[in-house]
Amino acid sequence: MDAPAIALRFRDTTPGIDTILEHRAMLKRTGVVGWGWWKKTFEPEQQQEIARLLAERTEIEIVILDRSTERAYLCRCVAFHSPSEAKATRVPTYYRDHLDMTAGVFSLVSMDDVDFDRTLGDRVGDQTFLWIGSHADPAPGHVALAAEAPGRSCVLHLSDLHFGNDYGFRRQGEDVALGDHRKTLTDCIVADLDRLGLTDDIAAIIVTGDFMTQGKFDEEHKKAALDEFDALRGKLGLDRDQLIPVPGNHDVVRYPDKAKIDVRENAVGKQTTYEHETHFRLFVDQLIGRDWKASLNYVRRIHLGNADLDVCVVNSCTIAATEWTEYGYVGRGGLDAISDLGQQPIERPTFRFLALHHHLLPVASVEALKSRGVTLTLDASDILTASQRAGVHVALHGHQHKAKIARYQSLGLNGEPTTEPVYVVANGSAGAKNDRLPAGELNTYCLFRLNAKGIDLWIRELRLDARAGAEIFNGTLSAPPIAV
Repeated sequence: MDAPAIALRFRDTTPGIDTILEHRAMLKRTGVVGWGWWKKTFEPEQQQEIARLLAERTEIEIVILDRSTERAYLCRCVAFHSPSEAKATRVPTYYRDHLDMTAGVFSLVSMDDVDFDRTLGDRVGDQTFLWIGSHADPAPGHVALAAEAPGRSCVLHLSDLHFGNDYGFRRQGEDVALGDHRKTLTDCIVADLDRLGLTDDIAAIIVTGDFMTQGKFDEEHKKAALDEFDALRGKLGLDRDQLIPVPGNHDVVRYPDKAKIDVRENAVGKQTTYEHETHFRLFVDQLIGRDWKASLNYVRRIHLGNADLDVCVVNSCTIAATEWTEYGYVGRGGLDAISDLGQQPIERPTFRFLALHHHLLPVASVEALKSRGVTLTLDASDILTASQRAGVHVALHGHQHKAKIARYQSLGLNGEPTTEPVYVVANGSAGAKNDRLPAGELNTYCLFRLNAKGIDLWIRELRLDARAGAEIFNGTLSAPPIAV
């Protein structure tokens, strides 16, 4: 037998189902079991290469692994069939009716426990398929090319714009009725930056999710968002790679709106193939030119005037087996990106930001007792621990349309060192209309200015008429850069 040829990644996404136990039970009964390959829609096709390999050999070995629980199994595969050719009776009953949604079925005649190989797991990354050895197909990297912002020191943070039915500002080129004093989002932001004298000092824009409303990426609303950001970048003199988009739960819709949710159906249907991410990925490709197949968890460095800023984007809209529609979950792929952030070389004084959509700390009442309520990010503890290890200064998020600043720090126990604090900054909504805001809340944006002593932070109101609004916060975060 040759060395293993393929690695397949899996996760237990169907409530009440242990993937391995189900497949092993069928293998014990019949001597062979089908393993469905739940290829993500944006992953490359591999079916012809698999068929060609099996035509050359009577069987091949496949490593099946779960990175989240660090389990691994070595399997002997004797055939590979397209969904239409596969026998439904050869796969476990929980996805027997969904074979047409797989990319094919591997026929396995053994499934043995082996030690989990972290190196191999890291190579697989967020993919579901990896050629091993000479067929190596490297996983998409978590580090993007650096962007240049010479002479600049400020970062604009927007969140929860909600283009579509919930958007409150005037759109680019929109005709409004007499007496309607609304301006465009660009007009309002630039007018306020002019008041601060910082319009020409913006190095990057970070948008922490919910570009759209309820996942409606139709041409009209998508064009409105693209036109608005083209106008804003033009006014601020920014290139596309200086705009950093983050997915929100209204961009990556995991469950139908107001529908009765069957968690099992969703787990073995579109959520397993990640079709729900496609619209956002294509939007990001148009918005900033990042390949729609690239990971939604990555690091981008911005070269500022006298320092560097590393921004780690993590997708908090990853699937977990729950009915909660607005929970956050980052998972292993996002934690890997945070780890990559911590390993970036320090060439100049460096600041590190984490950007996600969902909450890491409480901002308002958490509806945890409602089965479909709003929750914190489920793996917030792991994210905050990883962020401290990676030297994150500031974690940015949005989600509940309410501004808040908190500081998170772990005090050393059992002789362990006390970590540096992570400032957790929740931006309110920069774009939603008034009736989509919590009572008493305003449209707001955040502005950071990075300097040798720390980080200056403003949280300011964005009025629809571009006039001066309230200043919610103006202060300095004690967060000096990482020294060379």
